[in-house]
Amino acid sequence: MSNDINEAPKKVLTTTELLSTYTDAIQAGLDNGTHYVAAFKQLNKTTDTNELLDAALKLTNFHLNTDYVEFPHQFSDEDVQLIFFERLLKLSDNNDSLAISNSEHVQKLLCKFASLGDNTFTFTKSTKNESGFFFGPTAHNRPLFYLNLKTKEFMFHGSALIDYFVVDLEGLDISALKDALSVMMQAAEALKENFGFKIDFNVLDGINGEFYEFAAGEVPESILDELFVKSADNNYILMSGERGGANLTLDNQTKLSVYNAGDSDRPKWGATIHDEDQKESWLYLLLDYPFIKDWYLDNKKQLEILSNKFIFG
Repeated sequence: MSNDINEAPKKVLTTTELLSTYTDAIQAGLDNGTHYVAAFKQLNKTTDTNELLDAALKLTNFHLNTDYVEFPHQFSDEDVQLIFFERLLKLSDNNDSLAISNSEHVQKLLCKFASLGDNTFTFTKSTKNESGFFFGPTAHNRPLFYLNLKTKEFMFHGSALIDYFVVDLEGLDISALKDALSVMMQAAEALKENFGFKIDFNVLDGINGEFYEFAAGEVPESILDELFVKSADNNYILMSGERGGANLTLDNQTKLSVYNAGDSDRPKWGATIHDEDQKESWLYLLLDYPFIKDWYLDNKKQLEILSNKFIFG
């Protein structure tokens, strides 16, 4: 005998109940859309930085569609980060430095720096963390920095910055390159000051004494000899320094020191820069002094500046 005889019969919905369920589901979908619209209006119009961040957080990974209500035209999570980034700069008095270039269409949004002509940039979602995004040029795979609004992290990627601004954009006016870099740095400062973000400036850190650690750990003597020759060819004198290192005095009493901050068993070679205004970072040094740029690029495998390996791979 079947056991079904002991099972409770399935409840059959009446027409009224079925239609109520249907309309409730549609209303829930419409309500969800209303919440999305409210957050998007806040992202687009608020003049309060805290409300701006709150709106971006609400919209990131927001599931707009429901089973009964779908919206055919939607901005992506990457678009939300870009809108946030542009509005943050505007609220920080950088009105004309960066602008979204194709806002007339609901599609992948792009932006341009005022100083870099037609070069376009956008955000791309991290494959490791759904709340993390990389910002870079659309013409090259260069993750210039990482932004995570949820964890309040902003990290520059030294290798990508050098590859793009020193190599890819070689020939552009140095002041134009620095203007664009300054915009990104100002955004990072705004995130730090307004929301307490953790910032890693990496090769853009201009604080005197910042140690730019080389990826190889140890630097062969032949590489320092090469810097000595290139310095002499450009009328600069490379002097012997501590721990087998070297010191180079450049223009305006800017001093570059290359040395081992570790020991003989565990070498930790890198460089520091000292200048009166604390504006000369490692990246700026490569832009300002072509012979140092050539030395770095010729020995990039050993001299590459370390970035966060977990984030940038």
